Amino acid sequence: MMKKIKIIVLTICLFIPFLVNALEINDLYSENVIVYNKDENKILYEKNSEDTASIASLTKIMTTLVSIENIKDLNEKVTITEKMLSSVPWDASVAGLQVGDVVTYEDLLYASMLPSGADATDSLAISLTGSISNFVEKMNDLAKKLNLTGLKFSNTTGYDAAGHYGTAKDILKLLEYALENPTFKKIYETKEYTLSNGLKVSSTINYYNKKYSYDLSFIKGSKTGYTENAGYCLSTESVIDGVNILTVTLNAPDDGKAKNITDIDTIKNALNENMQKVNFVEENEVLKSLETKNAKEDYVKLRSPKTVTRYIEKPYDTSKLKIEYDGDQVIKSTVKKGTKVGTFKIYYDNKLIETFDATTSTDLHFSIWAYLKNNILYYIGLIVIIVLIKLTLKSKPKKKRKKIRL
Repeated sequence: MMKKIKIIVLTICLFIPFLVNALEINDLYSENVIVYNKDENKILYEKNSEDTASIASLTKIMTTLVSIENIKDLNEKVTITEKMLSSVPWDASVAGLQVGDVVTYEDLLYASMLPSGADATDSLAISLTGSISNFVEKMNDLAKKLNLTGLKFSNTTGYDAAGHYGTAKDILKLLEYALENPTFKKIYETKEYTLSNGLKVSSTINYYNKKYSYDLSFIKGSKTGYTENAGYCLSTESVIDGVNILTVTLNAPDDGKAKNITDIDTIKNALNENMQKVNFVEENEVLKSLETKNAKEDYVKLRSPKTVTRYIEKPYDTSKLKIEYDGDQVIKSTVKKGTKVGTFKIYYDNKLIETFDATTSTDLHFSIWAYLKNNILYYIGLIVIIVLIKLTLKSKPKKKRKKIRL
């Protein structure tokens, strides 16, 4: 039941249109690209992101996720059979599993993702559903549930085949959904792992990092891919300037150097050069002070309940920041801490950034002296009126009573 609710909630989130920024990134080799600010649900850059293309081993994101959702016990043992390895293409990347190996389902998940092992993905498919075709059906079913209409699978590995394709945008949506699963997230972010049979596997991003001497330490998790039709592909979960960034790149050329790695480095540099993380408002910052009425305190402060942060294009112009308050202007002495008295709206460059309640930061205490001070004219006026009435009554002559004769 909880899994169904989770799918429904996340599917609704996937229906919400991405906000799009106007950032330009030049000199990218990949034909299909999407760069996404996960923290703000905003696309920072895209290029042919909705065009279908071959997706190579990015397929294994779906393979691994479907496996996780169908595994009852990650520690359950699996014996590798000839059937499991018989369908693995001769030129596919493998983890190195052999017939007769005894490993756990968890081992197979790591062997599928880190070294992009086709032997592990087919072993998962057959051990969990009896056949690759049965498993592929589950992959396509999940794509439909998530409304990822641009994804279609015909195998578990991403090997070039008819009816096997995807779009950069839908792969990104799938990745965002998959990262909500703790098991998937842990595997996706792991760089090295030793299977229970002693076989050591390493993330392909480690291989590229060492081979081409890029600094890829900003990448938390990744999945690479390559086929002749798909070119070099890459999905990443990164932290850049404290912002969680997801990227998908497809169809980078093979000219002796993996251009998908060149592209992620270019993307990182472009973000660092053109974007910055800005705290528009700090948590507990005083945004407004209001006068009080009949209270010991002369003013009550309205503070921000949170830090309002956005990832914006450089340079940050403070003159474009506007904080708008709509609410009470004078606060009564009976008001307690945390009472809502209005609303704050934060604008930057005439765009609404955040809206939140304006609440009092302290209790107010009644003051008799403040009360008398605020009402002195009223009482003076009342006294004057009373005195005038008395003087008027006193000054009127008394009427003489007439004697009545009998």
